Amino acid sequence: MGRSPALRAAPSGRRPEGRRRRLGLDELRARGVAAWAAHLGPPELEDVASRRMAHLGGVAAVTSLVLYLLWRVAFSLPTAPADQATAWALLVFETLPLPGMIMNTVAWWNLDSSAPPTDGAGLGLKVVVLIPTYNEPAEVLAPTIAAACALTPAHETWVLDDGDRGWAADLSRAYGARYVRRDEHRHAKAGNINHALGLMEREAAAGAEAVDVVAVLDCDHVPLPSFLSGTLGWFADPEIALVQGPQTFYNGGAFDDDGITGEQGLFFNVQMRARNAAGAGPFWCGSTALLRVEALREVGGVATETITEDMHTTLKLIRRGWKTVYHHQTLALGLAPATPGQYLLQRRRWGLGAMQILTLEKLWAAKRWMSWRNFHEYFNGTLWWLEGVATVGAFAVPALALASGAQTSTADPLVFAAIFAAAFTVRLWGAKLLMRRQIQWPTAFALRVFRIPVGLACLWWLVTRRSLEFEVTPKGAEGSRARGQLPAVIVALLLLVTGVLLWAGAGLAGLVPWRASPASTETAGAWLLLSLVLLLLGAARIRSEKFATSRRNAHRVMVCAPVTVGGAPGTLVDISVGGARVSLPAETPPPAGEVTVTLAGAEPVVLEVVSASEGLGGPRTVSLKVRPGDWAAYRVLSLWLFHTPAGAVPGLGPGVPAVACTARATGPAARGSDAAPARGATLPSVP
Repeated sequence: MGRSPALRAAPSGRRPEGRRRRLGLDELRARGVAAWAAHLGPPELEDVASRRMAHLGGVAAVTSLVLYLLWRVAFSLPTAPADQATAWALLVFETLPLPGMIMNTVAWWNLDSSAPPTDGAGLGLKVVVLIPTYNEPAEVLAPTIAAACALTPAHETWVLDDGDRGWAADLSRAYGARYVRRDEHRHAKAGNINHALGLMEREAAAGAEAVDVVAVLDCDHVPLPSFLSGTLGWFADPEIALVQGPQTFYNGGAFDDDGITGEQGLFFNVQMRARNAAGAGPFWCGSTALLRVEALREVGGVATETITEDMHTTLKLIRRGWKTVYHHQTLALGLAPATPGQYLLQRRRWGLGAMQILTLEKLWAAKRWMSWRNFHEYFNGTLWWLEGVATVGAFAVPALALASGAQTSTADPLVFAAIFAAAFTVRLWGAKLLMRRQIQWPTAFALRVFRIPVGLACLWWLVTRRSLEFEVTPKGAEGSRARGQLPAVIVALLLLVTGVLLWAGAGLAGLVPWRASPASTETAGAWLLLSLVLLLLGAARIRSEKFATSRRNAHRVMVCAPVTVGGAPGTLVDISVGGARVSLPAETPPPAGEVTVTLAGAEPVVLEVVSASEGLGGPRTVSLKVRPGDWAAYRVLSLWLFHTPAGAVPGLGPGVPAVACTARATGPAARGSDAAPARGATLPSVP
């Protein structure tokens, strides 16, 4: 094709002066608004203060580790030959994070983003939104189809059903979407999309208008109004094959939720955003993306050789010289894995797919068609999935050093403890600033522990090279409510680390033979004690009742907004695609059977009364649900939640969907009032 492999350069130009500050993460949480609402507007340059603090944090984190290592070498290593091998092994273990910290500081130095040069309305592109689905319930699928069909500019919506479900066909047609199924269900999602691409090609050959761009949404990723209108302008550049947006999740309380942006907030708000630089374009992440059909056909369609078809397809596009861009704007809202089991299944699939790409594409070998930055992103990005093996090593090395009784440090125990604590604290503080505060360390450490089985599975696959099948991450209800189970490897590590620490303690007390000095015991023991804390954090999160399986198909959103039930005014308590809970004055007669419900700015719907409290001495609470097969009601509730009419929810800025409301509000926002913005700040809004 002859295209240059260079990717789009970072946006240039002067930083706007006098721009009103957007609310920060803590301020959004205080107002009961999800953190992802801060990015509903078009992409923009990074705030100057945020960038300066990130630079300070990155330099501080690297410097603190370097100074600690220099101190260890100069003042704490033993001189006896019998102890030096163990001491140096422990020091090498302590040095391992340094290269990654340096590379991350360089890679995440600049997070500037920009909007496309045009709005795309005049490009004359034929666009088809593809929604692959397999076995998800109506409460998951309905809002995605309804919102996709409501998008502008003009386009088609195709529902690609690999589950051959009659109700899904009825739902699609009721909303104006095209229902597509195939006879052979090979290659899972990749094969499903390729079947649609083949259908488009055959219809174009028969005289239909050719499709220029396909937008891909996972069936649980509900598009916001800006999904197409904000991104199509990128295709004015004929060399762009992929526009990837962030994957944002609205089900607060999911297993990877850290109270701010979730585990993937770091990936999409920092790592992917940092790739808006020459030679560092993003890869397709499976959903919330738009692809040029010509480019897909040039590489033979969506890759089917691995179970991570998105990343693999992107590598093929880059090899052919196509460009990719990242559009940093909240464009769609999906469902994150809600339970430990769902999380582990999804991450295991991603990790094993990365191993397939690593070996099939031989990513360790230099390639003329890859920039140094792309080589770093893809090679280290695939190796990252072996993190679980490194985590086991992080537990094993200090344990072996401690159990050996070897002299690993000559420093005074109190001096070592002070220097270790200071260096480690500065590292965490600096790294968090570099990551733009998109991380909560307790959650991050707990999840790292839980990913140990993923890393071990990846290592085992590299040894066995057995065939892999695509496994869909389940969405929706389960038959019973059950807590997550601890993987056997985590139980074994807990016992091992605890046992070694107890043995070392008994040795220092003179209860068992022990030849290491207190200084050496503390050196390895500090790391091992930290390992035990991390293991306990992971175990507690996995076993938490908060992340037990749910019997509900739809996520409930805590929203305080006006509503009428059977003509009586009331206040919305919570709402989902499948129903709502409403507070009515005590004097209101209790509704029964079916009742007409009207949300602010929406068409009336008929819902079924599930229960109604007596309301003695206070307001009564009424639970309502959508009648089975009432696609019109599903559509009204879906659009009210995700394409919320202006002013329907007090306190939300224009264009902010109702699903942005959280249960974590404090102060006036928690009571549903119109809290005044902080001085010099703006509530989230979409221009």
